[in-house]
Amino acid sequence: MAATTDDQASTAQRPPSGSADVAGLTPAMRQYAEQKQRVGEAVLLFRMGDFYEAFWDDAVLCSKVLGIALTSRSKKDDEPIPLAGIPHHALDSYLRKLVTAGYKVAISEQLEDPKEAKGVVRRDVVRIVTAGTLTDEGLLDERDDNTLACVCLRGGEVGLAYVELASGRFEVIDVSPDTLLDELARNRPAELLIDDERGSAAERIAEQLRQIVNIPVSRRPVHEFSPYQAEQALLNHFGVSTLAGFGFDGMTASLSAAGGIVQYLQETQKTALSHIASIRQRAIGDYLQIDHSSWRSLEIERTLRTGSREGTLLYAVDRTVHPIGGRKLAHWIRAPLTQVQEIGRRQDAIGCLLDTAATRTQVRRRLKAMSDVERITARVALGRATPRDLKGLEQTLTVLPALRAELADARVAFLTEVAADFQGLDDLAELLGKAIRDDPPGVMSDGGFIADGFDEELDRLRAVGKTGQGWLSDYQGREIERTGISSLRIGFNRVFGFYLEIPNSARKQVPPDYVRKQTIKNAERYITDELKRHESEVLTAEDRAKELELRLFEQVRGEVAGRMQPLLGVADAIGRLDCVAGLAELAEHRHYVRPEIVDEPVLEIHDGRHPVLDQTLGEGFVPNDTAMNNSDACVAVITGPNMAGKSTYIRQVALLTLLAQTGSFVPARSMKLSVADRIFARVGASDEIMRGQSTFMVEMIEAANILHNATERSLVVIDELGRGTSTFDGLSLAWAITEHLATEVKCHTLVATHYHELTELAQLLKGVRNYNVAVREYPASAEKDGGIVFLHRIVEGGTSQSYGVHVAKLAGIPPAVVERSREVLEELQRSFGRESRTPQLAHKKTRAPQQLTLFSGFGEELMEELRTLEIDQMTPLEALRRLAEWKERFGA
Repeated sequence: MAATTDDQASTAQRPPSGSADVAGLTPAMRQYAEQKQRVGEAVLLFRMGDFYEAFWDDAVLCSKVLGIALTSRSKKDDEPIPLAGIPHHALDSYLRKLVTAGYKVAISEQLEDPKEAKGVVRRDVVRIVTAGTLTDEGLLDERDDNTLACVCLRGGEVGLAYVELASGRFEVIDVSPDTLLDELARNRPAELLIDDERGSAAERIAEQLRQIVNIPVSRRPVHEFSPYQAEQALLNHFGVSTLAGFGFDGMTASLSAAGGIVQYLQETQKTALSHIASIRQRAIGDYLQIDHSSWRSLEIERTLRTGSREGTLLYAVDRTVHPIGGRKLAHWIRAPLTQVQEIGRRQDAIGCLLDTAATRTQVRRRLKAMSDVERITARVALGRATPRDLKGLEQTLTVLPALRAELADARVAFLTEVAADFQGLDDLAELLGKAIRDDPPGVMSDGGFIADGFDEELDRLRAVGKTGQGWLSDYQGREIERTGISSLRIGFNRVFGFYLEIPNSARKQVPPDYVRKQTIKNAERYITDELKRHESEVLTAEDRAKELELRLFEQVRGEVAGRMQPLLGVADAIGRLDCVAGLAELAEHRHYVRPEIVDEPVLEIHDGRHPVLDQTLGEGFVPNDTAMNNSDACVAVITGPNMAGKSTYIRQVALLTLLAQTGSFVPARSMKLSVADRIFARVGASDEIMRGQSTFMVEMIEAANILHNATERSLVVIDELGRGTSTFDGLSLAWAITEHLATEVKCHTLVATHYHELTELAQLLKGVRNYNVAVREYPASAEKDGGIVFLHRIVEGGTSQSYGVHVAKLAGIPPAVVERSREVLEELQRSFGRESRTPQLAHKKTRAPQQLTLFSGFGEELMEELRTLEIDQMTPLEALRRLAEWKERFGA
């Protein structure tokens, strides 16, 4: 079928909306048009028999996005209605495509059996699927969250709420305007709700967020965020008269955001949300803060180059074997702790499982066999669980006693609490085992998912269906014997059903309880009460069995729904156990150690390794030490050539700090640190450059963020600050910023720089120390050229060599160009500091004979000042100021 053009779609393909317009439609099309008006921008999929149909402009859209045929309904009309349809059993795959393409999808189901409908089949929208409200297994990434977020800005307050419908997790956080964007960008919600007030602060935030991560934004009526309406929505949802029981004193902006989320879920899900039974307030001070630029630069969840998981910190440390554990570990990485006690609890659990390898192996084996209890429980609450979901739940619950036994000898609080959450559901496991067949069918409408022996009536109906033909043969034999009519036989037609056919020759032998129904040429047909009773059972047994199965399934699902909170507790415990078991496995195989958390402000790492490169390079990776404190070593200035490993080293320190504060062990021989409140990483600007900001502007914005927000408990890593402007400007700024961090903020700071002049700070400031990346240099000989080897070892002391020409050679720059650059470098080095010679930069054969000397035209005044200048007594900053003064006095 040829697709209809966009111009046609703009008029004829819009469904009618007014009462006069729909009057000429069939009852089913009127139904569709009315429901489409209610769901607005959502694509409406309308169940008609075995298909979901879309009409008018939705049909054109579905045809394009899904690649399905576009046809029409009422083809003989002057304006046939565009039509596109998908098979009902393929709904999930098509839903994924529509949602991924950025559309909301309203699902309209048949609410009665078409065979029993009087007139048009009753249909209604049962849910609206959006990017942030996915729950179906086929629509979700099993190892990634699918979160719905909502922002509320009220006066100076900024409130943020998150809910994950697929797990029931619901939390709020009050943040500052400066950190809201960082929080959203780091957590990457699947959908963001804001008020519909044009030009509002929330709209501006949404637009800024879209530039960082492409997130669908849904606008909601502004009144839904009012303190009164939002509070009422929350009270009604939780069935309470006050929110004080959840730890809230009053209606904050974040609770208004939470109320907005609840109203949105009620509108889109159109069912009870019983698995969202609590709301948690997250205090921003309980977690290590990382701004979105630092998060991206450190490649914690996505790589800079491809945006993939492989090559990131999370990918490197994830040894979980269960989807819930994978998602839980991502939570831990996104929210490293600042509470020393909780860090220690996680470390204790990892240490315990590291020391008991046999227990760890058994725990991981059992976890791997479990189903995704968290998401199954959510589908149960939403009325979308399948028999396969409940069977998976039963198989998981039957493993819990053995898992609990594996942890019986654990003597650490974290693991004993996990084991306690694995109790109290044995009876539910038994019920599910009796109720649901092994390997139940995927389609509920086919029946056959309730186990034999669970219900007597269902067993009888199944027996009737299976033995119906045998009963008829037996009944025919009994009637022949009773009547003496050997030619009697049982037949069937659609008009009379089952009947007894007797030839005319035996009419006198017909018993009085036979009721004549039809006379044919040579025989007559009769029925009996017993035959009709059995006919009713045989003909309807299959349908009645399917109906009964559905009722029984709903009863069982109701029993599961009644145990919602213990099940969610099991899911959370599975995730926590999988995390610590996976981190213990990682620690054993990659030789990680437990970091020591102390009160005094120190950061000491012995033989630390980059957690990602340690795995990709293996034994080829060179470990390095770090020694910092807030008294005489708070700033490390690291110099050395490009490609030597400066950037890798400072990122390594940041990643090890983050890992340590998640409670993980770290890749090092030893590590001792105080808890950091924030990590700042100024190490790249490519993303912002693509959006039109210069490298230098990005550097300055990020530097300003550090200077305004870093505290003495922060960790700052800066790579090549000042490279986006002129040498003097860049050096001046790098000097001043480093100086400020050392003298005013006094936080742990690592500065990797190509400005060797910064090493002078160590002579002026107590808290600054110099380091460089060791290089082994081989002199040239008659047989071969000289060269260098990067040792990738950080050693104490500064260096004034960048080895840029060597790096160019290694990078494949043509030999002639490399040789010429070496000539120029040597001439520059000879000429630097001389009073009246011109550096011989031009190639000899092309140099103009009239070329002016370096100081030509400057006069004796400048020459005299140069002669009397005491260079050895000047700092680089003073030299720069003197140069700026000369430039202003004597011209460029």
